[in-house]
Amino acid sequence: MILTVTANPTIDKVYFVDELKLGGVHRPINTTATAGGKGINIARVATLLGEEAVALGFIGGSAGDFIREQIIKLNITEAFTNVSGESRTNFNISDSRGFSTELLESGPTVTKKEINALFEQFEAYADKCDIICAAGSLPKGADSSFYKELIRMAKAKGKRIIVDTSGATLLDIIDGAPFMIKPNRDELRDILGFEAKDDADIKKALLILYNKGIALPVITLGEDGAYAYIEDKFYRFLSPAVSVKNAVGSGDSFVAGVAVGISRGFTIPKAIALGMAAGTANTQFDETGYVSKELVDRFLKEIKYEIV
Repeated sequence: MILTVTANPTIDKVYFVDELKLGGVHRPINTTATAGGKGINIARVATLLGEEAVALGFIGGSAGDFIREQIIKLNITEAFTNVSGESRTNFNISDSRGFSTELLESGPTVTKKEINALFEQFEAYADKCDIICAAGSLPKGADSSFYKELIRMAKAKGKRIIVDTSGATLLDIIDGAPFMIKPNRDELRDILGFEAKDDADIKKALLILYNKGIALPVITLGEDGAYAYIEDKFYRFLSPAVSVKNAVGSGDSFVAGVAVGISRGFTIPKAIALGMAAGTANTQFDETGYVSKELVDRFLKEIKYEIV
């Protein structure tokens, strides 16, 4: 079982237009509305791949009701903590040229009592899971200590935890040493202070993260694949070239694939390859954080990785 934590869930609304023009009037070609937030996307993809998943997080108001209903329909076990505020809605406008524009609401403010209630849910479910994924931005009222406490509780129970966040929060939680993080080039610059321009820079960054206690540091490079440091070796992973329909949620799909692989007892390189396949499969659908098992299985056969 995979336990996911989404501190700031959302309704993800995606509008597909022919060509986005600032100040213009647009009639979408297609629209989608799904329960979202990085942890929820991870739970969805893990479930689509055949694994049992549990979703924790803060939800409130009518938007929160929609999120809960969608999670139940997906056969994901929901253990959300109710809050007094209204859950957020995020808007993504994507056009045929591949441009994507996002409007991200901040969401509700959570109280200390509500945070402690989620920690109690986490304690209850952590013992039952194979791996934990905590991902996304934090709501008002919570800071990086929220993720640090999840990391501490996971370690106390002997559980591996993947944390996928960004910005100052990512920088702050590194010293908590989660099992895995997966910064991209921009995030890497923010947390380490230098550009990863070539293989040598990427290897240097991986070693820095590993020496800070990150057992599985991974650097994602979009269409250029990913690098990881595994058992004292550097690995490079390459994904197949595809025509991208919608890249939103591909990072979450990657994390889900890795978590599923670990839950199934795959070697770490094979688990990352499954993550690459899931992230690639996500680009072929309009929905955010969505894959088909058949497509993931096909792409998995095409993922190449090597020691470098």
